[in-house]
Amino acid sequence: MSPLEHRRREPAPDVFRLILPLPFPGLDRVNAYLLADEEETTLVDCGIYFPDADRDHGWDDLAAALEAVGATPGDVNRLVVTHPHIDHYGMAGRFVRETGCELWMHEASSADLDLYRDPNATRDRLRDMLKDHGVQAHELDELTSYEDWRAFVSEVVEPTTVLRGGEKLEAAGRIWEIVHTPGHSAAHVCLFDARERVLISGDHLLATITPHIDFRRGEGDPLGEFLDSLHKIEELEPALVLPGHGRPFEDGAERARVVARHHERRLGAITQVIRNQPRTADQITDEIFGTELLHFQKRLALGEALAHLAYLRRRGEVERLETDDGTFVYRKASRPRQVEEEQ
Repeated sequence: MSPLEHRRREPAPDVFRLILPLPFPGLDRVNAYLLADEEETTLVDCGIYFPDADRDHGWDDLAAALEAVGATPGDVNRLVVTHPHIDHYGMAGRFVRETGCELWMHEASSADLDLYRDPNATRDRLRDMLKDHGVQAHELDELTSYEDWRAFVSEVVEPTTVLRGGEKLEAAGRIWEIVHTPGHSAAHVCLFDARERVLISGDHLLATITPHIDFRRGEGDPLGEFLDSLHKIEELEPALVLPGHGRPFEDGAERARVVARHHERRLGAITQVIRNQPRTADQITDEIFGTELLHFQKRLALGEALAHLAYLRRRGEVERLETDDGTFVYRKASRPRQVEEEQ
């Protein structure tokens, strides 16, 4: 292995970055991390399950990535999943079945796993929510057609060790603390080595993009949770961040501040849109993100807009009104007050 390849694969001693393929344009790679130890070997995230049989549904890619750093799937004793989205969790069922390893995930992962078990119910709930927020009938089918991700999950598997945050594990000669960082997913966790200030960040903190913050009816305040989680990571002051996508980077505290400012600007933009006239979430999305979006992009943009509106409502900065036809519109609050109603 050349010095360049070694640095790319081992960003910290005994911590190896595995770059795995994804089948999505614009998001074609995901990182997993192998924490090598003489007694135990831990894998953090495991990539996606490919619907077609090429490369054995992605298993060959994972095995090859492990082989490149001197390991095999059978060496892994513990799989830690940072969050149960398909690109980090999709291969988990097969990996656990084939290796017999432990599976560690946060207790809030059950909600995401239910989405894989019953995507039709998920789609129906989303359809009702989007209709209430001004999405026109002719768009509803297209915008709710992305909820069935079962083809990218080898099988739904529950954790053998349920995390709540604060747990510690030994791997790669380090003590790693599980840090619960909800926002991008209610079940999201990071792993932090306090001695060397190394953070395995999953999708919570990325170098060049901000993770998607979605909203589903009944979830409460995902953006507020995300911003609190960013502050938690900022206080840890990671010297080296190993993200779920893209290259490792330094100064995690500064990156957390940059991402928080991005959302502050978006919150300000939304309040400007509704300053003079009440708008539906659909209209706000068009104003903020533009109207030339693909259906999948529009679905993500609506989720982001609703998460920001929920944040503003909770803090009494925005009011929600119901029109005669049952559609919700938003306006700047005339008198600040705290609310805790679902969207």
